[in-house]
Amino acid sequence: SKGQIIPICIMEWNSRTKFNSSLNRNVAHFNYSCKVAVGSFTKGRLLLLFFLFIGLLCRSQDIRQTDSLKTISRLDSLLIDRDMYNWSVRLFGNIKAQGFRLSNDNVRLSYIPNDLYGIGVGVATSKLILDFTYNLRNKETENTDRFDLRGGLILEHNLIDFYFQVYRGFNIKNSINSTSIFRDDIKSIAGGVDYLYLFNAGEYSQTSLNAGITKQKRNIFSFGLGGFILYNQISADQSIVPPEFFPDFNQQARITSFTNYGIGIMGGLVSLVRLPANFYVALGAKAGLGVTIKNAEAEDVSYNPKNPLVYKLNGSALFGYRWKRFYTSISLITSTNMSYIGYGNNGAFTLLSGKLALGYRIKAIKKPVN
Repeated sequence: SKGQIIPICIMEWNSRTKFNSSLNRNVAHFNYSCKVAVGSFTKGRLLLLFFLFIGLLCRSQDIRQTDSLKTISRLDSLLIDRDMYNWSVRLFGNIKAQGFRLSNDNVRLSYIPNDLYGIGVGVATSKLILDFTYNLRNKETENTDRFDLRGGLILEHNLIDFYFQVYRGFNIKNSINSTSIFRDDIKSIAGGVDYLYLFNAGEYSQTSLNAGITKQKRNIFSFGLGGFILYNQISADQSIVPPEFFPDFNQQARITSFTNYGIGIMGGLVSLVRLPANFYVALGAKAGLGVTIKNAEAEDVSYNPKNPLVYKLNGSALFGYRWKRFYTSISLITSTNMSYIGYGNNGAFTLLSGKLALGYRIKAIKKPVN
């Protein structure tokens, strides 16, 4: 603090007066006079600058508040539907899984979680669907611990899908025989965002169909271009390859950790087809190519695969039926990121999500009176 610094300066200055006290007294008096003069001159300036700063701060605060209000209003209009005729409640059963495949020219290992199924309730509007799931666990088998977040938005021509999943505990199945091994130390993380700009979006709104709100009036086909970012990791306390399969895989494939993250471009097709008797179907396919940074660690070696390419393939299907205030739908979404690990080994991260929903609209749409 200033109270501590000033005495130290005085002690230093006093120690010098022993050699030249007269000169130092004159210098000290001159410094003091200058400080008084400068202080009286700058007090007014500093006071003026202080009030100017406060004024600018208040003005910038007003601007930030205005921009914030505009942003909140924009998000409110995009995500919140205040028309209760567009609201519905729903019951559903679902299947969700995240997996990994390790393969070479001779054998393939598939890493599949347990406890794939769940049930839940949700609320849906024309702009947003919120589903809450309870995962069903089999007490007779080992459990897979998971955190699973997946969602999507359609904002005018922009189709956005995002996901983040953490799974721990996998069954290891092979392409040679029907045996499987459960490993509770294997952990897999997957996250990413897919973006597609639809050139001919028209009245495309799969969210509204999922919510049972709108009745599809015509068939829609659209093409889109966009991109994706991704992050994938699989790790374990020891090699993810079981010892009995060591003869089938080289040393570089016996990984304890493999990570890749990257970015790429993507194109896709989406369609909505109206069927007789209030049935409808929606189909979508997206394919992408990107570059990644990869790192692999085995028990005795660590390396970076030289081939940076990653191939991405997504697919979706929805089949639904709407009757008065009730609706039902079956949906399926798959995603695969394929990448070369190196030394003759290939890896692929897979995502799977399926849902059977039964919903009821809170308010019936009023028919016009002739």
